[in-house]
Amino acid sequence: MKQFRISLTVSILSSLACLLVLTWLLLSLISFKTAEKDLLNTKNDEARILLAAFVEVLPPSLKKLAENSVIRTFSARLAKEKDFAGIYVVAGGGKPLYVVRDQRGTDSQLEYTLKNGRESFAYSRDGRFIFRYAPVYSGNRVTGAARLTLSLAKAQERLRESRRLFLAYFVLDFLLLLGFGSFLLSRIIVVPIRKLLTATARIATGDYRHVVKVPGSAEIAELAESFNTMAEALEQNRLEVERTVASLEKANQELQLAREETVRSEKMASVGLLAAGMAHEVGTPLAAIIGYAGILKDDLKDDEVKADYLHRIEAEAGRIDRIVRGLLDYARPTQTKYEQVKVSQLVAETVDLLKDQGVLKSFDLSLQLSENLPIINIDPHQLQQVLINLLINARDAMPAGGSLGIKTSLVRHDRPPIHNPDSGLMVVGRRKGDFNNAFSLASVNKQWVDSWLLISVMDNGEGIAAENLKKIFDPFFTTKEPGKGTGLGLAICARIIDSFNGRIIAESETGKGTVVTMWLPVPKTRTSDERYGKQDHTCN
Repeated sequence: MKQFRISLTVSILSSLACLLVLTWLLLSLISFKTAEKDLLNTKNDEARILLAAFVEVLPPSLKKLAENSVIRTFSARLAKEKDFAGIYVVAGGGKPLYVVRDQRGTDSQLEYTLKNGRESFAYSRDGRFIFRYAPVYSGNRVTGAARLTLSLAKAQERLRESRRLFLAYFVLDFLLLLGFGSFLLSRIIVVPIRKLLTATARIATGDYRHVVKVPGSAEIAELAESFNTMAEALEQNRLEVERTVASLEKANQELQLAREETVRSEKMASVGLLAAGMAHEVGTPLAAIIGYAGILKDDLKDDEVKADYLHRIEAEAGRIDRIVRGLLDYARPTQTKYEQVKVSQLVAETVDLLKDQGVLKSFDLSLQLSENLPIINIDPHQLQQVLINLLINARDAMPAGGSLGIKTSLVRHDRPPIHNPDSGLMVVGRRKGDFNNAFSLASVNKQWVDSWLLISVMDNGEGIAAENLKKIFDPFFTTKEPGKGTGLGLAICARIIDSFNGRIIAESETGKGTVVTMWLPVPKTRTSDERYGKQDHTCN
């Protein structure tokens, strides 16, 4: 069970309230005593002045004092004073001579005044009256004494009223101080601490980037700064862990790619051995078959049935020969002859070549060839072989005709863009990881790649199904009918583009067509004068 604890605000405010109460008690005691003393001193001075005035008008002889009109008149005026309580005059022997409202008689203090001739004062035991004593002289001899009594009832009432007013002020001040103190505590201490608690909760959830900015005293600011330093250290540790994990994942992916490349190389080596053996074992008898069929064809040209048989033998033998040659082209390394090539010009020449052979008839052909392209160093014959293969594949994808386009362009990036999965197109690359790690293999070093030259072959055919698109660069995979394809064309194209340190990419959407793009790297070492022409042209 969680232990109950009062809040910081309640603790501080309760302590502040105790301090305020104690302070009020002390101040009230001092203030009340000071006010009471001042008020009594005032009344004493008032009594002294009145008694002195009364004594001053006394006649030299006190025997017939009660009959003196001046004394009666003055006494009447004294009686009108609001605090006047009585006057008592005695002769030198202590005999009363004149009394107004004073029934106390002769007291010891009055006798003391007669004896010593000094003024004095005293308070009644209940504190309701003040007594002022003064001697009466005749020459240098004390002939009597007078006592003036003033009431302190109104003074005591004023003191009580002052106490009530002081208490009211205290209550108001107490409430104001508590309210203002609560506001200050909330702003200076409670709010910063709550912000720190909120930040602690966020850090507990893994948000180490949260920065605490709190107002308050130097200690609170230092605490917030220490908290931010701690959060920054945790964030750095987290980033370091993430970098380590990412590095390990990258190393694992590179190992996986290297393993797959090794397996692929071993497969290709096996295919090469198989192709070489097949060429040796099949090539010689196949050449003999084709040769003998040619001889018989000349001898039996008048026999239409047998001539047709021989024609079919030659056709099928030729197909076998093409398959064997395709295997050899795919498996064995070819001699590459690099030349300075204007890609747009090579594309135009390749299209003209296919037009002359009637390959592209009945197609709506569109060329968007940019002349403002760098001149690159590649094997033009192998690149033309790739173009011819792609154009023939596009033609075969549109048996009823359609639109066929070729576009050349330049992309000034160190790396090709990663495919956006929201585009609706399915995109595959020549190698696994070409899009998750776009063109990041060691064969393409971004330190020497300035930009990429793109050659795109586009058709609006039926497209390629998603399950087949992933396999189109695999050797011996084909979607064509038996006898119409070996499944080596795109594999050979990919191998050639790989030898250029480039990439080949296929984008397709079922029912809308296919786009195959070749990315050819442009090194940084070339100058703009060597690489660029002047303008673009578009022809249809």
